[in-house]
Amino acid sequence: MKYRRIIAAALAAFTLFTGATAFAAGTATDPLVTKSHLEDVFNRPLEAYIETVFDTLQASFEAKTQGLQAAADAYARKQVAAAYGENADLVAAIQARVAELTAADQTTLTQGMTQRTLKKGDVVTGPAGASVMFVTGTGKVVGPAGSEIINITAGSTRQPGPAIREGILYMMVADNGSGIEVTSDTATVLLKDGARGGYELQYEPYARALNHLGLFRGSDKGYELERTPNRQEALVMLIRLLGEEQAALAFDPVSPFNDLTNWVDGQRYIAYAYRMRYTNGMSSTTFGPTLEGTLEQYLTFVLRSLGYQDGVDFVWDTTSRDLACEIGLLSREELAAIARDGFKRDHVVAISYRALACQLQDGSGRLSDRLISAGIVSETLLEEAAAYIQQ
Repeated sequence: MKYRRIIAAALAAFTLFTGATAFAAGTATDPLVTKSHLEDVFNRPLEAYIETVFDTLQASFEAKTQGLQAAADAYARKQVAAAYGENADLVAAIQARVAELTAADQTTLTQGMTQRTLKKGDVVTGPAGASVMFVTGTGKVVGPAGSEIINITAGSTRQPGPAIREGILYMMVADNGSGIEVTSDTATVLLKDGARGGYELQYEPYARALNHLGLFRGSDKGYELERTPNRQEALVMLIRLLGEEQAALAFDPVSPFNDLTNWVDGQRYIAYAYRMRYTNGMSSTTFGPTLEGTLEQYLTFVLRSLGYQDGVDFVWDTTSRDLACEIGLLSREELAAIARDGFKRDHVVAISYRALACQLQDGSGRLSDRLISAGIVSETLLEEAAAYIQQ
């Protein structure tokens, strides 16, 4: 800028000079050398020359400045490296403390939050102050026009539309339908202070108790208690409850049903259950293995395994619920909750565990007694499993 001001001043002075002087060798009306000619010959080459000198000076200055900066950076790096080497233990201690404080902050942030697995389409909502954090999965902000939620981590608001990120804490502003909708097939979320979304697990201790007894395994995704079982899954869970899995897996996979999956062991389970009269199928030729199971269907499976006969002791799609309440598989309040929330694997484990304490229809003892006699479980295992329910 300094050089350009000098150039501008020089050119201005020269222009004033040439403007005030005729520079004519002839008469005033017929000059031999005109002002415009002098400007073409002298002014413009001079301006170009000055600009060239300026550009050269500028490039030289910038090169020197960059060189000085590079030297300063190198010196600083050298000094830091030397200090790091001399105080390596101190630096390591500081780094460890930073990591410790970061972990503590994260723990404090998520302390008291309830973990839940949601499915695509589930929406997390809640009253003002309710918070949610996605551990896995994706979601987007939803709600009525003008609604918003707060990104606590960034300290800013989010209106309906934008995608949310994992590991970020979001807070509800009002209980008006605004929240976060799951867009991935599943999502693991942490909920706090009244945040709600999807089905709320009630009977996970029963799943752990059955797993301890070797009567329930879940899938490669865990217990998956929050989702509805399909008919094939419900039947497999029943056979494991009865301690008859090995017998089923050794069974010939032949049945009257022509709609079974390609899973051969699944075919064995269903063929075995059909032979044992735990299931009759949906018709004489169809079982519907991938269709969603219902409460009435699973109660029918369990009641039959306890020795009760449908059409005699109960009617599968009506009085099965009454008999289930009578023998202690469910309460009336739980029936109402299932009618509201839908039938889940969560309910399957509760019904299955309670069936262990139920008397067999012929009065020969409890289902658990039969399992003990068959060497499937022991009294000790049953006592240990009961501790899960009492926690």
